[in-house]
Amino acid sequence: MFAFLLGLSWLVLTPVCIWLLFGRGHKGVLRATGALTLAALQAITMTVGFAQEPARVPAQTVAVRDPRAEARPTPSPSVVAAATPSPEPGHSPACDPRVPDPQAVRLSFRGRVLHGLTVFWPASPAQCDTATVAVHQAGRRLRIWVQEGAEARQHEGAHNVPVRVEQGMASLSLRLSSVTRNHRRYVAINGHTGDKIPLRSRTS
Repeated sequence: MFAFLLGLSWLVLTPVCIWLLFGRGHKGVLRATGALTLAALQAITMTVGFAQEPARVPAQTVAVRDPRAEARPTPSPSVVAAATPSPEPGHSPACDPRVPDPQAVRLSFRGRVLHGLTVFWPASPAQCDTATVAVHQAGRRLRIWVQEGAEARQHEGAHNVPVRVEQGMASLSLRLSSVTRNHRRYVAINGHTGDKIPLRSRTS
């Protein structure tokens, strides 16, 4: 009822107040009366709105308990473990693609011709089972790029090869077909950093 009377007051008094404010020949007292009347209506409306605000209950805060949910038994840990799919044999978990830091390179010769190499680096807990490797030769320098994971081949002549892990060290082997120059003292260079990679003999 009060809200109805308030709305009726706005409907009746608003035109009168506007006429008092902007009518020609009206003195300051009449204009002040119109302004005060509008301000009082506005204050009453805001007070009523704030007074009714706590009574509103947001719909998302009302929770209805489902009796059927209480009747459902809680699954035991063994049932949950049985429902969790286990990885298939021979299928490795998702690896963490990264650019490893090679610790050593072992060269393989056929006669006096270099025909293959093996790169070694520390294995990670999420070791990838494949890596992309590229080798570029410039004289006796062998620039080697290694990146774990099935990434896009970013270098010319890159190959995707399997990775082996033994005693905490990961390694890959690559057979070379384009390196045919006869250099017994090759220097292995990390293509990503430009650092020299130590050579490892077959006996080490």
